[in-house]
Amino acid sequence: MRLDGWQKTAVALAAMLVLISSAQLDETISAVSFWWRLSREKGEFVVAHWWTHYTIASALFAPVWLVLIAGVLVFVRRKPWLAVIALSTLLIIEPISCASAPTTGIEHDEIFGLEELPYAEAERAADREHLMRIDNRLESFAAGQGRFPVSVESLKMAVADLAFEKSPYMRQGRQIKFDLRFVMNQGTPYSGQSEKPGIVYYAVNPSGTQFVLTVSGLNTPISDQPSMMKEGTFVGGKQPWGGLLAIEGTLPQK
Repeated sequence: MRLDGWQKTAVALAAMLVLISSAQLDETISAVSFWWRLSREKGEFVVAHWWTHYTIASALFAPVWLVLIAGVLVFVRRKPWLAVIALSTLLIIEPISCASAPTTGIEHDEIFGLEELPYAEAERAADREHLMRIDNRLESFAAGQGRFPVSVESLKMAVADLAFEKSPYMRQGRQIKFDLRFVMNQGTPYSGQSEKPGIVYYAVNPSGTQFVLTVSGLNTPISDQPSMMKEGTFVGGKQPWGGLLAIEGTLPQK
């Protein structure tokens, strides 16, 4: 079958759109891979509800565009001019939407897919909320004592049962509780290896004037190797604390 000018233009536009959409299929493949691993989980740590609206939209991004392109191509033989108009419009819209779509790459040098894949956002939100509640307790303690806790005993007194509330993590179907560890240093964030996710590290200087809270996590829906939780993509400058999810407290110098 020979194609006329309109049809050739439509096919060329469709090919470009397919190329752009295919570049986003890594998100779909990653989502399917995570779901498959979670269904066969054996002793690994799991984020109980790792999916978010953004995660689902990211996984469906490429398939939806490919179906949309295929639908428009139906008009190539009957109304090729309409197909060209529709595909031209899509060619303007898709790159713009790609700019806000995530990618699995660690280093993002690509034109399309500029944001971090959001699979860690569910646990990051839960961990951040927990750290903020502990921070409020520590600030209240300092308001009464004049300094932040500088011993395990005073830390337990300040935080109490809040330290052991439910975390977003599970293992072998069982919910893991948060934990709290005391670290004496210069009030700089702890970033070492951890044996499980959900451990909050309270690092304080000897004078009790500065502390930093960090927390271990997975940074992925499922893993057998916990790591320190990372902050989300930081736009426009350096990430504080080497990119760790951290909350700092400082008292004014006297």
